[in-house]
Amino acid sequence: MTFFPSNGGCDGFQFTFETYLDSSSRDIEVDSDLSSSSRDIYDSVSLSESISKYEEQFGRTYHSYRAGSYHYPNDPTETERLDDQYEIAKELMEGRNYFAPFSRKNPPRKVLDIGTGTGTWAIDMGDEYPEAEIIGTDLSPVQPDLVPPNVRFFVEDSSEEWIYAPNHFDYIHTRYTLGCWKDMNSQIIQRAFDHLKPGGWLECQELNTLPVCDDGSMTDDYKLLQWARDMDDASRAADRQLVIGDDIKRWLEEVGFVDVQQMVLKLPIGGWAKEPRLKHLGMLWQRNISGGLSGLSVGLLHRFGGKTTEQVEVDLVGVRNSMFDRNVHAYMKIYVVWGRKPDVIS
Repeated sequence: MTFFPSNGGCDGFQFTFETYLDSSSRDIEVDSDLSSSSRDIYDSVSLSESISKYEEQFGRTYHSYRAGSYHYPNDPTETERLDDQYEIAKELMEGRNYFAPFSRKNPPRKVLDIGTGTGTWAIDMGDEYPEAEIIGTDLSPVQPDLVPPNVRFFVEDSSEEWIYAPNHFDYIHTRYTLGCWKDMNSQIIQRAFDHLKPGGWLECQELNTLPVCDDGSMTDDYKLLQWARDMDDASRAADRQLVIGDDIKRWLEEVGFVDVQQMVLKLPIGGWAKEPRLKHLGMLWQRNISGGLSGLSVGLLHRFGGKTTEQVEVDLVGVRNSMFDRNVHAYMKIYVVWGRKPDVIS
């Protein structure tokens, strides 16, 4: 069942297409000079009061629609962090929001953003391409009321059967939906294939939370690495996939997408990188993760990691401290994968 606020109608779209970023395979150079320091197909249902009355636990609020299926908060502290995260991702991708090969001469007309969060991606796309019909879906109605007239948001559980007609969308997008799905391949990628028009594109921009290091400076006792492993174990116990980036390209190809392309971006944790842009992004990312650790950790590790909330908070002190060790040159990987539904399905 779908619930949505009244945000206005939608129509039209334009895309620009530039050269792909060409830095995914480069090692990040370490800075050695560091100091030690209108959709007619939908049945309209009013947004019920119960949807906006959030669950309260651990001093945070959580979605009430399909309560318990997503283990991270939706309060202003978290939504502000998500907006900052959006800006970091956009800067990492050099100002781009997408890589699917659309152009002004060949624009998509119907766009779906799954797990839209605060809706910033959908709103930006609506501002840039006012002739598009852009739909954003999420479990929480945390999106603003003032949005472009071609953008609409719906409270929806995308892990369930979709209400959209087959062959309906030109472009479907996900970003950082880790921890949302029991099986992203069957619940999202297969359904996206079914609901895209022939020639339409799916693009997944997903983060791997396990930190990586190229020069051996990160050891197994690095607290952030231990935290990421604990979170991965708890997410598996919760039957929610957290570390999915390595599999997405294969999933798209197995479902039947063609012209599948993948780009892997490196996002430093902290200010250890020499390149000024990556140093700046690393410091922003360090602050973003550090500020979100409690909200990201408590619900999942308490429910499925066998820890008390007090134990979680004590452990997070060491995790935060580890992130400020500039002798550890760790980063996280962002997987950007896009593929096309064939014009003719054999």
